[in-house]
Amino acid sequence: MYNLNPEQRKAVEHGEGPLLVIAGPGSGKTRVITQRIVYLLEEVRGLQPENILALTFTDKAAGEMKSRVDHDLPGLNTSPQISTFHSFCYSVLRSRHFERKLLDKIDIWIFLRRRMEQLGLEYYRKLAAPGAFLHDLNNFFSQCQDELVGPDEFDAYVRKRWSGLETRVALLGASELVIQEEELRKQQELARVFRTSRRLIEEAGYSSLGTLISEVVHLWDREPEILQKYRRQFRYILVDEFQDSNYGQVQLLKRLVAPPYNITAVGDPDQAIYRFRGAAHGTFEMFRQVFPAPEKVYLNRNYRSTRRILRASDAVIVCNEQRDGEKPPLVTENPEGAKIFLLSSPNYTLEADGIVDLVQDLTQGKRSFMEIAILYRAHSHRDLLVREFRRRKIPFVIRGLSLLSTTIMRDLLAYLRLVHSVHDNVSLTRVLLARRWSFPETLSSDLRKQAARNRCSIYDAIRQTGESLLKTDLQTTRWQELKSILGKLRSIAENVRLPSLLDQMTELLELKFIPDSNDAACLEAFKKFVSEWEEKSETGKLPEFMEYFDYFLEAGGKIVAPEPPAPANAVQVMTVHASKGLEFPVVFILSVAPRRFPHGEQKPVIEFPDELRRGPVPPVNLHLAEERRLFYVAMTRARDQLYVSNVSAKGKKPSIFIDNLLSDPVVEGQDVARIDFEQVTGKPEATEKKEPAKQHSQKAPQSGRRSQPTLFGEPAPAPDTVRPPIKEWAQAVPAAFSDGKLRLSATAIETYFECPLKFKFSHLYHIPTGPQAALTFGNVMHQSVRHYFKLRKNGEVDFDELSQFYLGSWKTVGFEDSYQEETYRKSGLSQLREFTVRHNAIPIAAESVRMEVHFELPMEGVVLEGRIDQINPLEPRDSRLVQLVDYKTGRPRSQKDADKSLQLSAYALAARNQMGLEPEGLIFYNLTNNEPVASVRTEKELEAVQQKILAVAEEIRRMIFPPTPGFACRYCEFVPICPAHEEEL
Repeated sequence: MYNLNPEQRKAVEHGEGPLLVIAGPGSGKTRVITQRIVYLLEEVRGLQPENILALTFTDKAAGEMKSRVDHDLPGLNTSPQISTFHSFCYSVLRSRHFERKLLDKIDIWIFLRRRMEQLGLEYYRKLAAPGAFLHDLNNFFSQCQDELVGPDEFDAYVRKRWSGLETRVALLGASELVIQEEELRKQQELARVFRTSRRLIEEAGYSSLGTLISEVVHLWDREPEILQKYRRQFRYILVDEFQDSNYGQVQLLKRLVAPPYNITAVGDPDQAIYRFRGAAHGTFEMFRQVFPAPEKVYLNRNYRSTRRILRASDAVIVCNEQRDGEKPPLVTENPEGAKIFLLSSPNYTLEADGIVDLVQDLTQGKRSFMEIAILYRAHSHRDLLVREFRRRKIPFVIRGLSLLSTTIMRDLLAYLRLVHSVHDNVSLTRVLLARRWSFPETLSSDLRKQAARNRCSIYDAIRQTGESLLKTDLQTTRWQELKSILGKLRSIAENVRLPSLLDQMTELLELKFIPDSNDAACLEAFKKFVSEWEEKSETGKLPEFMEYFDYFLEAGGKIVAPEPPAPANAVQVMTVHASKGLEFPVVFILSVAPRRFPHGEQKPVIEFPDELRRGPVPPVNLHLAEERRLFYVAMTRARDQLYVSNVSAKGKKPSIFIDNLLSDPVVEGQDVARIDFEQVTGKPEATEKKEPAKQHSQKAPQSGRRSQPTLFGEPAPAPDTVRPPIKEWAQAVPAAFSDGKLRLSATAIETYFECPLKFKFSHLYHIPTGPQAALTFGNVMHQSVRHYFKLRKNGEVDFDELSQFYLGSWKTVGFEDSYQEETYRKSGLSQLREFTVRHNAIPIAAESVRMEVHFELPMEGVVLEGRIDQINPLEPRDSRLVQLVDYKTGRPRSQKDADKSLQLSAYALAARNQMGLEPEGLIFYNLTNNEPVASVRTEKELEAVQQKILAVAEEIRRMIFPPTPGFACRYCEFVPICPAHEEEL
């Protein structure tokens, strides 16, 4: 047995009865669990390995525990059962002839997305994004399952609330009654969808991961003789990372553990950071309620960090309320160590520059790159740092990176999409950039413009070149070879399953990867994903996969890139969550700033009722407490050196965690040193900046521990086929404007404000995109409104006549599926019916109403162009006084939207300066609720808008097109060719 300290030995050699081990970071928690298993097998008479059950929360943790036990007890004929909660429950159910296939959260989302019509959503639906609320619904249902609340219990809860409301009707005002009735109708919809979704999943022969635990609990409650079998088998049970458990898992343990309750739960409430995955508040309290008077052992001897790091970490975590008052602070025999450096920056650019300077200082001393870790709260926080690492050619690896953001996968997916449909313009644009096809950008640009003019795909534009001047240019390319390969792959795809198609595609494209290279590892990981999909699929072929994969992306699915067997000498870059369980000699915590760390709280769209909560009710400040625990986890990953980077502008309050860190006078006075990046900018020899390297460049003594694996080894060269120069192409200067003038619409300007690179792809590179549901619907609705006013010239409009026009004008392009199309169609009819009723009731001089008035307004070398939906005369005696109307489908626009709208301002400018009109009113007419929102523009405001347009035009002329990655990217069709979404590994 390993050398154990007194607390560890007490936990390992504990006799019978429940044991609660509170294990602080770096205290040897995993050693205690594995050594307790070894001790039990060696010391408890008659105990066999199969009498021990060890449960944890990830396959990786279970594998590591199993490996350690096998190492310490070689030669066992059988092994203890070591698995995740879900794997254990699945094995229990399978022993009862449970043959359902398991679906994870993303698969459940896709399953329900395909069956939206059967769900019958009213309150929880969104026309433009039918699956928008599915994550919220699934999260709510998962929480119900974690609390062992099934459809019957939730139904009963809703009925009880209705009964309670009926008894209080006389006490409520009319408006309050309406609000409460609306809320209860939403809960009725939840109850119905909960039951329907469960039924649909089970009827299809599936089960969700979230239901496994509740199904086992219900099985054992129904058939106690089955439970007794497991109770007799498992005499000792151990649970790792107990802080990540929930009410359902505790209830499972309550049933499984028989007297004398030989259960050991190991964890740390100060490291509970997975509430978003279903971990519950108060798990240790639940343990004490289920297993009264447990023996409690605190492991507070830290073998990882210096004393200064531990004091600073303790100063932060003690700021959390409702902590275990008996828990002692972490102690260590390690030296005091280097001071903790508090880095200060006024902005994130300066932060990235300063941290990279420090990394270079450290590695010019005796630190290697792989000894340094950069931790951050959210993936987007790393972008500037990664850009600076690349600029200075500093090696780094990103843990937890999505496979789908790697260059090789984006290229392979482009080819797959073209095999599925040659009319995928974005994919063909990407593929033609590869040097192998000898397709010059000038030719590609001409073909994209031709496709946009002819409203066809780029592929069709290429086919039409036989009749154009581009025929000769095309003959100098290798288009025929590419076309032939795609044709062969399409024929193959009709007859084979996807894994075979992938193999033949890589062979035909001559993608010969170096073994163990980045690209080879990515391809193998993708093949594994495809194989797992194939087990759940019906046909296993490309069309079904592409439908699934599009839903997978829409649902936010992620394929984690693989880790290679050998570590690379590179800076380790990862989220704090990904760093849990790891340690590094040097740790930087990035962007500790308000709204970043702590991260802003995102309230769930569907709140779980406290009345149904069976575990402890969470405190009000739960979010901040968990963010503080996450910061504590980040700090305690550091072994020798810790850098905390604070970003706040002058005069602004820093993150509350900076205040927490400095709240201990000893920590502030003795343990923290400060570096202000703003003061040392441009002074590379500044002593303040060089000091940390001087103090901390001494390499820490090696403890014999193996280094943590990195994401990839050294990069290997890849074939030109899979390396199109995306970044260089995106940054290239496009051809000059055809007539020497820049033509801009309000929509184009708004696109530039949203993302300059998106503007470039759409308006300068002329990359055609496919039709979208919202645009198709909007066009039909605008045509129908125009037709209404045409009919109105003859008096009141008959809705039946208008509806016939609407249905006759309907286009089926752009809709994701029949459910979305039918939902839009019904919504449009409802909106037009209300529109007809309202407008028939008011006098309208329809013959004077002008519809869809085109304008081209010259403005200092810029032409502002567009089309005003409607111009209404306001005064018969003065035809210049008008009202301008813009019809909106989709989300109703607010007063603020109308007052700030660039589109309405552009209408006003054109009406005044080109048409000689005086716009007295600017109207957003929301067709969704048939409510107008009126606004006006002053002379000063219009002048400001004109200057804004000219400023945008100047930036476009100067070819300033940076990408602005953010929330809007999830709706952007150019993501597959956007360098901001591509990782070069």
